[in-house]
Amino acid sequence: MLGFITDYGYKDVYAGILKLVAKRVCPNSDVIDITHGIRPFDVLEGAVATLVTVPHLRENDVLVVVVDPGVGSEREAIAARVGNKYLVGPNNGVLWLAAKEYGVEKVVKIEKKLVPFSSYTFHGRDLFAPAGAFLDCGGKLEELGRETELKPLDIRLVRRVEEKRLEASVVYIDGFGNVMTWARELPFEIGQEVKVNGKKAKVVRTFSEVRPKELAVYINSFGYVEIAQYMGSASKVLGLKPGDLVVVE
Repeated sequence: MLGFITDYGYKDVYAGILKLVAKRVCPNSDVIDITHGIRPFDVLEGAVATLVTVPHLRENDVLVVVVDPGVGSEREAIAARVGNKYLVGPNNGVLWLAAKEYGVEKVVKIEKKLVPFSSYTFHGRDLFAPAGAFLDCGGKLEELGRETELKPLDIRLVRRVEEKRLEASVVYIDGFGNVMTWARELPFEIGQEVKVNGKKAKVVRTFSEVRPKELAVYINSFGYVEIAQYMGSASKVLGLKPGDLVVVE
């Protein structure tokens, strides 16, 4: 299976051309659109989308991620073995969260020419989709190019869990204003009242276990600690954005 995550949107032809090119390299690829709705140039949002998609992939599946404001610059085009899957994208941090969480085995620079297309502005077509399809068709990582190092995101990742206290970085704010953190466990009982950055909240299984406009703390569907305001926006109430620190106690 070959999945795509990009910030290309749905109006233009770019996302569709990725799939055409992938099929050109590997006609038997089962190509799936994960999303093309990442906010333009938002590498962190793309990294979180990658992070939460990886566990849904099967062994040796391939995920191509194109959120690439530095396209055409000296940033590398890379492919990596992360966990037991393959990730392909720009070396700008968009693959880094998944590598931090699941471990990275090898990273290579994409140097192999697989299609006749070449440009400074469309590496999704010229490099990433072809490399992803090549891997999906059984190609070897080392055949794509020389080994390199994965570049980190410019975000401080905090995950500290103590008895009745949690500190964690905010990594994502969804469309409802729910605040996803980097933490993966809660040192509290369900139903316990806590404070999130000084504001009252309750530890729950799901949003509706609090009253409208109250804050809820829970493990989200991807396994990360999240804060929501039922029928409201936790990010606005708490004044949080990605990279900020959340303290639950």
